Amino acid sequence: MCMMMKSLALCCIALLSLGAAPSHADDQVISTAASRTSMQGSSAYFTGKVRIDPLFPPKPGMAASGGYVTFAPGARSAWHTHPIGQYLVVTAGTGWTQQWGGPVVELHVGDVLWCPPGVKHWHGATPTTSMTHMALTGTVDEKNVDWLEPVSDSQYRQFARSEPPNDDIRAVSPALAKYAQQRLTDEVWKRPDLSPRDRSIVTLSTLIARNQTTQLRAQMERALENGVEPGEMSELITHLAFYAGWDNAMAAVTIAKDVFAARGIKASQLPPASDTLLPIDEKAEAQRSQSVAQNFGAVAPGVVQYTGELLFHELWLRPALAPRDRSLVTVSALIANGQVAQLSYHLNRAMDNGLTKAQAAEVLTQMAFYAGWPNVFSALPVVKEVFAGRPL
Repeated sequence: MCMMMKSLALCCIALLSLGAAPSHADDQVISTAASRTSMQGSSAYFTGKVRIDPLFPPKPGMAASGGYVTFAPGARSAWHTHPIGQYLVVTAGTGWTQQWGGPVVELHVGDVLWCPPGVKHWHGATPTTSMTHMALTGTVDEKNVDWLEPVSDSQYRQFARSEPPNDDIRAVSPALAKYAQQRLTDEVWKRPDLSPRDRSIVTLSTLIARNQTTQLRAQMERALENGVEPGEMSELITHLAFYAGWDNAMAAVTIAKDVFAARGIKASQLPPASDTLLPIDEKAEAQRSQSVAQNFGAVAPGVVQYTGELLFHELWLRPALAPRDRSLVTVSALIANGQVAQLSYHLNRAMDNGLTKAQAAEVLTQMAFYAGWPNVFSALPVVKEVFAGRPL
C-alpha cells in the first residue's frame, strides 16, 4: 500500500508539472466520498459493464482530473488517445492494455502505466478478471481524451483465446508451449473428420464435465466463433447439469453469463424454460424404460422416475440442441469422467442420431488432449465394441 501511495503521489506531481503555476486558495477543500456519484461508462466509449467514480475535475493551475474506473470481466475501453497523456494506477484485479500495433500487456495491482500524448491505445479487464484503476488525466483546452473506434469483439477474443499467453507457458514449460501451439492449436483443431463446431462442443463438454474452468471462457468464445449458437451453449450447460452434476453446470453458468453479457446476448434470446418438445420415439423409449424399471425399479425408484420423466421425456426432447449434439455432449461427458458403463448405450444413440464412425474416432482424438490419454484409453474397448456391432 505504501508503494501504491508513493506511485499516486509521483503521478500527481508529474501531471501537475504539465499545467500552469499553481494558484493558492485560502482553505483546504475536502470532497467526501458521500458527495460523489458513480456513473456507468457510456456504450459509445466502453464495451461491457464499466463503472466510473470521479474524484476531482481539473482546476486553474492543476491541469489534471482524477477518478477510478472499474471494468467487469470482458469490459474494455475503446481505442483512444490523450492530448497531454494519462497515468493509470491499478488498484484491484488484473487487466490488459495495448498500444496500437503492439502486444497486449497484462496489468497487476500496483502497476503504474504512463500513456504518452497522442499514443493510440486501449485498456480494460481480462476475460476472467475485473480490474480497477485510478486514472490521472492531463487536460488541455478543456479536453483530456480523443475517442476512436471500439475494440471489436474479434480483436478482444483473439487475445482471450491466448490466455494464458504462450510466452507465459514458455516461461514455465517451453515443451508445453510448443505442444500447445504446434500440435493442439495448429494440428488437432484442424483435423478434417470433425468440424470446428463439433470440436468446440466436445471441448466445452469435457471442460464443464471435469469442472476445469481455467480455459472455459476462452473455449466458450471459440465455440461461438466456430458456429455454436448461444442457445445451443445454454442447452449444453443445462444438459450437463444432469450428466456431470449440478455444481459443474453452475460453475459454467458464472463464466457463460459474462461471455453473453460482453456480446450483448440477453436471456430473451435463449431457449425458454418451457418449450415445445420434439416427438419421442415411443418404441425405443418403451424398451429403455422397461429395461431400467426391471433392473433398478426396486433399487432406486426415485432415480428411475426422474430418469424417465425428466431426462428422456423432457430434457432429451428440448429442441434448441439437436439430438445428435445432445448425444455428442453426453458421450463427451462420460468419457471425460471415465464413466464408461453407459458409454455403449449413448454412443449407439449418437450414431443413430447421425454421428459417423469417423467423427466418433475424432471425438476420442480431441478428448485425449482435454481429458487425458487414460480416460480415452479406458473408453477405447467400448467404442471398438460399438463399432464392431454396427453395420458397415
